[in-house]
Amino acid sequence: MFNLTPFLTSLGTQSDNPHNDYCQHFIDTGERPQNFIRDVGLANRFEEYPKLRELIRLKDELVQRTATPPMYQNCDMQTYDLTALQNQFDVILIEPPLQEYQASNGLVLKIASHRAFLWIWCGCEGLDEARECLRKWGFRRCEDICWIKTNHKCPGQNKNIGPEQVFQRTKEHCLMGIKGTVRRSTDGDFIHANVDIDLIISEEPAYGSKEKPVELFHMIEHFCLGRRRLHIFGRDSTIRNGWLTIGPEVTTSNFDADLFRSYFNRDPGPTTGCTDEIEVLRPKSPPPKNTDNVDNNSGNTRGRGFSRGFMRGGRGGRGAGRPPHTTGNRGGFQANNRGNFRGGY
Repeated sequence: MFNLTPFLTSLGTQSDNPHNDYCQHFIDTGERPQNFIRDVGLANRFEEYPKLRELIRLKDELVQRTATPPMYQNCDMQTYDLTALQNQFDVILIEPPLQEYQASNGLVLKIASHRAFLWIWCGCEGLDEARECLRKWGFRRCEDICWIKTNHKCPGQNKNIGPEQVFQRTKEHCLMGIKGTVRRSTDGDFIHANVDIDLIISEEPAYGSKEKPVELFHMIEHFCLGRRRLHIFGRDSTIRNGWLTIGPEVTTSNFDADLFRSYFNRDPGPTTGCTDEIEVLRPKSPPPKNTDNVDNNSGNTRGRGFSRGFMRGGRGGRGAGRPPHTTGNRGGFQANNRGNFRGGY
């Protein structure tokens, strides 16, 4: 994935090699340490992982092939009734200004499908408000995606410094919530877990810009196979194939509820489906626990004597009874994934 070698080599060597002291370099030049992490772009991130690179390519092609035409609608989110969309959604992305969190429309739950995911951007200071919104709307927080901002184009001190800040903030958070019961071991028709990681590293936009990294769209589309996607508080610049974009900064409208619904009554249906090639390459979840393999004499119901990673989805097991395809990588995934994927749901 990301090449952290030039960054990590500086740790613990400041006195021996001051040229690798990235913290001091930031003070001297304003260049953030994360500027020196290599291979963070989508184009070259997977050069050393050909199977993962092929998986991403195949999933991107499938998403593009099954995407609906972009739809969008101008509306005031403080007064708009979301049920007027007359549709339910598998994916909801919310990008509101911080001061509108608590005033946001509380009808999100009513437009979410019986199993759905919600992503909500919350900066650095809005984590508590975002968690409260997830709870109020009937979602359980399950992931925290972190956007680390580089400043290659404009090195220097951060202009977004508040009076109560102790450190310069160079990251933002996007919380992910889940509604309903979705398990990676049984819901492969709806989610493909562990394709991406929970970290985005990209250039910070110009001061005052509301733009967020486009990589989050890719991450969502790789993860959730649901095709009914809604972006709330979107803008003209975020209108995208496969998405319905609404908000006060969308300047025109083409949304038709009946037409939008009709897209999912035809092939491939409400989900993108999956190809044989993707199924072979994607990370798999360990199978459910098999109580027959537990040592009844010892009373060990946690499966330690079998394979800790295989039975529990934790660190790779070293038990004598492990299957031949598990070699201690996280979550019991197959050995050819080399442990690059962490356990999901």
